[in-house]
Amino acid sequence: MNQNASRISQAEFEVMKILWRAGAPVSTGDIYQELSKEFGWDRSTVRTLLKRLTEKGAVSAHKLKVLCYQPAISEKEYCDEQIKNVVERLYGGSATRLVTSLVENYDLTDADMEELRDILKVEGEKHE
Repeated sequence: MNQNASRISQAEFEVMKILWRAGAPVSTGDIYQELSKEFGWDRSTVRTLLKRLTEKGAVSAHKLKVLCYQPAISEKEYCDEQIKNVVERLYGGSATRLVTSLVENYDLTDADMEELRDILKVEGEKHE
């Protein structure tokens, strides 16, 4: 993933969520309508965010009937990169410390804990 694409602001992330949900190219107007309803942003703000995301390589623009945008990175790629950054920055690269923090600070259900055990077991078997 382009390093700049992993540096998406919160406002840019709101645009990305619209594009990821759509699963197809989305017009500037449609993006604007959704963001103006939710956040009261004006058209120039939306255009600026789309320009920044395009420059970062996070979205690509295509001229269909109107200018449309689609993600150049998947939501999973973005989230995985963000987790790597958090693990490096906050936990010194230790995924174990991250998982410990999650387990200690969130009210995980028995089903959550069982699912984590299953994931760790399957992933452990892959590394054997």
